[in-house]
Amino acid sequence: MPQPYYTLPLRLDEVIQHKPHPTCSTPQSIAQNLYLMLTTHFSESRFDETFGCSLWDEDFANQSNSRWKEDIRQSIEASVLDHEKRLTQVRIRVDIMDQEIQLSRTNRRVKRRLSVWIDGVLTRTNEPFSFQRSLFLAPLSTE
Repeated sequence: MPQPYYTLPLRLDEVIQHKPHPTCSTPQSIAQNLYLMLTTHFSESRFDETFGCSLWDEDFANQSNSRWKEDIRQSIEASVLDHEKRLTQVRIRVDIMDQEIQLSRTNRRVKRRLSVWIDGVLTRTNEPFSFQRSLFLAPLSTE
């Protein structure tokens, strides 16, 4: 069965040269879209100002507050429900923990790590879907 979705990042330079763009499956495409939602702040997308989540707005807020975790979870959930129609029965869980990062042989740093789990069911096939990513906070980074 052909894979109907393009991979990210889009390589428009190759498309212009009439080269085939790599494709991916529906679950891979959904995972790419969810990751993009997590790493995009509101109003960053010119075509849809509601695409993204409040994580960027809350990055330096008091993260030890349990309300902070719930606000982030709700923001991600609202974004997924609005922008990822290929999923139903969406469940989202977030957790925050401190992680020690080895910067060099003698230099270590403790960073806050936000882990996000998104589970649901593929609308078209009723297959279970699971997505998990971790992001470092203050400043927001992937690794």
